[in-house]
Amino acid sequence: MGKQYLLPPIRQIRDLTIIDLNNGESLVVACDSAGAVGPKELDEVKVSNYILGRFIFRVALIEVVASGALPIVVTDALAVEMNPSGAEIIAGIKDELKDLGMENQVQLTGSTEENFVAKQSGIGITVIGIGEKEKLRLVSAKPGDELLCLGLPKLGAEVELTDPEIITTKIVLDLLTYPEIHEVVPVGSKGILYEARTLAKTNGMELELNPECTLPLEKSGGPSTCVLAATAPGFKDQLTKSLPLPVNLIGKIK
Repeated sequence: MGKQYLLPPIRQIRDLTIIDLNNGESLVVACDSAGAVGPKELDEVKVSNYILGRFIFRVALIEVVASGALPIVVTDALAVEMNPSGAEIIAGIKDELKDLGMENQVQLTGSTEENFVAKQSGIGITVIGIGEKEKLRLVSAKPGDELLCLGLPKLGAEVELTDPEIITTKIVLDLLTYPEIHEVVPVGSKGILYEARTLAKTNGMELELNPECTLPLEKSGGPSTCVLAATAPGFKDQLTKSLPLPVNLIGKIK
């Protein structure tokens, strides 16, 4: 038999894979994919390769940074040719990093399809981040926290890069500077209600919905156009004043 290795503890929290290292740090892994979205002949939703790259990358990136980790490696598995499609997708990924000032601290690697002509776009993204295990914002909500939705759920043709009603990675990073915000969770394709219930359950609590909330709670969040934040009670007004996007009270957890 070959040399035996002691594998580090690996755990799953929602869509994140957490690998606990023996130095007090953890690797946080997230991924996302898209098919039939892009400018190609058989794509169902027509968007530019650049926009495709930015938003699919943003989904996995927000998952990682919302946990309190910082990205160190990004892989792009592109089921399209390098030129021009792959290069345009990668340009979107790089510009998303550049907006955060992270273009020189994240290693980008990937692959493209050069054997066959792709008539439909396909993309897979993986983001690996690193952070101190004890400082990660995972399963960190507190009893009595209010659940706020920051941004609005949008998908498909509704999604635009400069839309002031959607969350950005930069805003998510800013949210982590507030001690009153205990946990941040992106809203995915299953919608606000699913993510809110999952957040409550993961923290060993139950969700109490705000009966006055008018958001479409079961609508897909598309490429993470909004996030949920578990906050100290009464913090909504301050966030509403400081953030340039809609803030809605979904309910509370207890």
